[in-house]
Amino acid sequence: MASAPALLCAFLISVSAPPVSAQEQRESAPVRLLASFGLKHKLSCTSAHQNSIQTVQWLQKTSSMERWEEIAELSVPVNKERFQVLDDGSLVILSVGVEDEGLFKCRVGKDSTEDLSVTSVLVYKSPSEPVLKERFLTFTAGALSEIGTCISDDGHPISNIIWYKDGKEVVANGNEAQVEVHIIKNQNTQLYTTESTLSYTLTKKDVSAAFECLVVSPSQGGCVVQRSRSIWVDVHYAIENVEIEVEPSDELIDEGGSITLKCRADTNPPPIEYLWEKDGKLLGTLDQYTIQAVSKRDEGSYQCTVFDFNFNQRSALKEIRVKARENNNALDGEGRGNSIFTAGSHSKDGHGGPGTLNRAGMVIGIIVTLSLVAFFISVAYYICYHRQKKEKKRLEDFEETRAMDPEKAPPTAETLEGEQEQ
Repeated sequence: MASAPALLCAFLISVSAPPVSAQEQRESAPVRLLASFGLKHKLSCTSAHQNSIQTVQWLQKTSSMERWEEIAELSVPVNKERFQVLDDGSLVILSVGVEDEGLFKCRVGKDSTEDLSVTSVLVYKSPSEPVLKERFLTFTAGALSEIGTCISDDGHPISNIIWYKDGKEVVANGNEAQVEVHIIKNQNTQLYTTESTLSYTLTKKDVSAAFECLVVSPSQGGCVVQRSRSIWVDVHYAIENVEIEVEPSDELIDEGGSITLKCRADTNPPPIEYLWEKDGKLLGTLDQYTIQAVSKRDEGSYQCTVFDFNFNQRSALKEIRVKARENNNALDGEGRGNSIFTAGSHSKDGHGGPGTLNRAGMVIGIIVTLSLVAFFISVAYYICYHRQKKEKKRLEDFEETRAMDPEKAPPTAETLEGEQEQ
């Protein structure tokens, strides 16, 4: 089966050729030619008397002419800047223009007989490379959106533009896919610029879909197909589903292990905010939440709430159950010496033996111990300091009293010893 561009090309050539009337067809079998815009082109005069020509006349009729107009008589062209007649009667178009598209008639006369031959000329020019311009960078799912405009400049005849999405032709149906075409004619060159604008209703499946356009135009060898660059669309859609994944497992969690809860939301772009909660308490605002050294206190229902670009929100719940760790009663001497740490541990080593110490508990215990030691040292220092200060004050008071009235001074150890000797 022929491809769409090939079928379209054949159609363009057939509809672009100038019509030939029944009367003209009886005069001679018409010849259809494609002439390249801007180049020189030769039209042969096919006549039974071509080798013994007496008189040759060339006439032209285009869509803008109501009747045939003479362009050469007796090998002399009317407009020497546009035409030339060769010795064999052939007509040369020096530089083909759009105005040369139409019918050319060669009339050859010999004696009383006259032969006529008709040539239908179609002027073609391949347009410049197509330009695809996008209007928006992002699109909303479910809304009819303008994808882009494909522009084909300076072509003749009018080029046809075909749209593709992910390699498949987009068929305009007036609903999900709409195509609007504008044709602009250059009044100087008579060449056409074709602009085709595609509007399409995108869905979430079209995230990163690629759009491109193909320009099909006739040429001397058949058809020219030009491909534009591709544009990729980014489709935004609201949250459709939220779920919580648990790694490494969402079954019963062993006490002492660690787990990571991951919040997955089916939306584009990704959520702008996450909220993790447990029993009404805020836990975190990232897309995942990790629990180290899981204990029975970590059991419960965890909720993840996400917010999308339109501030829509959806939540998911996950129930976490923790399997209590079995106590190890068969401890040796070394084990009993470390039982305080082992009992407080919430994790297991890689071989499933006694758990490594709960580092957080160890740090807290050390801090508390150091705090108590510092407290007792401070109390002891305070007591010693005030006792010395009180004794010093007492001695100072004694010396002062003795200096003022020796008789009133309280007896010292030496005075008492003298009185006993007497």
